[in-house]
Amino acid sequence: MFKRSAILNFTTLYRLGRPFKTGMTTLPVDEEDLRPIDSINKFDCTIDENGLTLTHSLLPHDRVFGLGQTLGALNKRGKVYRLYATDDPVHTPDKECLYGSHPFLIVEGAETFGVFLDYPGEIIIDIGFTQDDLLCIQIGHSDVDIYVFDAQGIRDIVREFLTLTGSPYVPPKWAFGYQQSRWSYPDERSIVEIGKMFRQKGFPCDAIYMDIDYMDDYKVFTINQQRFRDFEGFAASMKRDGFRLVPIIDPAVKVERGYGVCQEGVENGYFCRSIDGGLFVAAVWPGFAYLPDFHNQDTRKWWGGLHKRFIEAGVEGFWNDMNEPSIFYTPNAVNEFYDTVQYMKQNGFDKDGSTPMSNRPEYFEDIVHTGDDGTPVPHNLIHNLYGFDMARATIEGFNEYMPGQRYFLLSRSSCTGTHRIAGIWTGDNMSWWEHLLSHIRMLMSLNMTGFFYCGADIGGFGCNAYAELMIRWMQLGVFSPLCRNHSAMGTRYQEPWAFGHRAFEIMREVIRLRYALLPYTYSEYMRCVRGLVPFISPLFEAMDIEDQFMYGDSIMAAPIYQPNARGRYVTLPSARSVPPATVVSELINCQGQALERQGTKWLLWRCSRYDVRDVEVYEPGVYYIGAELGEMLIFIKEDTLVTLTQPVDYIDQAVCKSLTIIGFVTDKATFTHYEDDGRTLKYREGCFSTLDIVIERDDDDYAIMLSRNEHPDVPIAITEFMFELYDASGQKVCRHVVA
Repeated sequence: MFKRSAILNFTTLYRLGRPFKTGMTTLPVDEEDLRPIDSINKFDCTIDENGLTLTHSLLPHDRVFGLGQTLGALNKRGKVYRLYATDDPVHTPDKECLYGSHPFLIVEGAETFGVFLDYPGEIIIDIGFTQDDLLCIQIGHSDVDIYVFDAQGIRDIVREFLTLTGSPYVPPKWAFGYQQSRWSYPDERSIVEIGKMFRQKGFPCDAIYMDIDYMDDYKVFTINQQRFRDFEGFAASMKRDGFRLVPIIDPAVKVERGYGVCQEGVENGYFCRSIDGGLFVAAVWPGFAYLPDFHNQDTRKWWGGLHKRFIEAGVEGFWNDMNEPSIFYTPNAVNEFYDTVQYMKQNGFDKDGSTPMSNRPEYFEDIVHTGDDGTPVPHNLIHNLYGFDMARATIEGFNEYMPGQRYFLLSRSSCTGTHRIAGIWTGDNMSWWEHLLSHIRMLMSLNMTGFFYCGADIGGFGCNAYAELMIRWMQLGVFSPLCRNHSAMGTRYQEPWAFGHRAFEIMREVIRLRYALLPYTYSEYMRCVRGLVPFISPLFEAMDIEDQFMYGDSIMAAPIYQPNARGRYVTLPSARSVPPATVVSELINCQGQALERQGTKWLLWRCSRYDVRDVEVYEPGVYYIGAELGEMLIFIKEDTLVTLTQPVDYIDQAVCKSLTIIGFVTDKATFTHYEDDGRTLKYREGCFSTLDIVIERDDDDYAIMLSRNEHPDVPIAITEFMFELYDASGQKVCRHVVA
């Protein structure tokens, strides 16, 4: 039950009406713990014929974080956000919504608290836009659960939220490798050639994606026999070479006689209906199509079973696209368009005579789902669940044909709850420098809302990338949990070798660094999942800094995101706990100078190769630091450790047998190296091993302690340790240990 002891001591649930059971939370509710909405803490509440309105007065220095996949700053003040999953491929700053709905907010300031809105329909959140000192939340319905987290610490609020909504998704270990995609590699030959290029050129890669052209006439769960004559043999061959294939799966099922998926769906009532009682028809890639009713558990089980051929061929992952759902047009819209054309022929052009065809509100108003008990459910009441429920349907297939195994699943559309079962990417971004900065901010916001495994299309999906932009984005990709290069048909090819020899050499070293960092990345990711703390996090000691982030506990990344830049300003905060506004003002006032008071030092690794160290120690402060095109600014926090190994062509190629430990140690530093089998769910049952590394400064020497806690099924194969230890002045001590 939902008891105070079940989570922490500062969460209160307020209920209005009879909320829909969304699946966003994992803890059941004890009716005795419910409080009426009109008693809600932190907000003024209004209930009328328009639904529910909550308002909260903001002080001038209050900041608002969260909302996951939304455009704009990390601090969400000054903008209206519409949480209604929408396929909009042009991500300009004015857009109010994208593909997901993640209604979790943290207000941080003199009064700090969090709020989570367990509601699957449209939510409008105005954070100081209409009135600069007012947070206003509007829900056009009278059935909702609202959780308020009343605590002073952002970390505590995030941990409480994730305790309530569930532990973040853990993909198979190979998913932390580099992944290559494009719309489209249309056939077996093109994919094989791409794979050969990666291996011949020594550029690490673990996955290649298959976009919509692999299908027969865009019919989902089909394979074009002319383009893939022996799909099972092809998939097996690619896997032997270290490549996982990741096919796209869209929800739209082509309306066609003789097409088995369509026929089964019609005969068994698996598709959504219209208000008039007939099947809802909409055009997507295959033309006119039916939409599966994923709200219904029978539909989900049927849909999961359709993945059988792919999984039995060795496919371990899919990416779900167009699942907001995206609708190009409907038959009625086509008729309306033809009528408009005829009108214009007779009466002349009227610039207001036609409206965009795609994703009109009336399309979604016409969709009706069927509950498990046969009750009709209007789509708009549960719109934001569609992508989540499609992911749940996909998992039905994984559970049946890959029981006990970890799967790889990306979903474009998502809501809170999806973070437990899938990763997400940020959709159709562009090859714009502005979207490189947006990638940085969204990584932090998504991690704060539970989506640890996330990322943007490296290089941009639309428009044309060029060498410098591609390099800088690839450098950010090192510290993005999902590291996928994806581009659209008709744009410049974005494979690493498409930009010339110099750019290729730089990008290869960048991705070799990502593979070298795998021991650190995987260990820290799993620590954060177990501890329910963000893997990618803002600088909690300087929350006004929106272009740097912590990658785990030891590394701070400061990506370069402006054209022709050969350096950037970097803020190095003190780790001491001080009032947020004080930190920022002190840092700004000491540009180029160290803070007078003592604080955490930082070891700058100006990185051009994983095995070359160019380091320098910095005190807390603000500095302009140079970085050539082939260099990355990586900061290691004082008294922490970073682990590296030798990079490989793909993650399963070799077992990690040697470890390099970089330590910036002035007092004492610890790190827990984590290993599991990387493939199954046994880690949930304690089937993993750890290696505790403790390094303590002792006058002019270091004491090093290694402590193994091995599970018999997961032996730690590391036998060699190379320690590179740096003191407060940046002097290096190397020590080689054979354990």
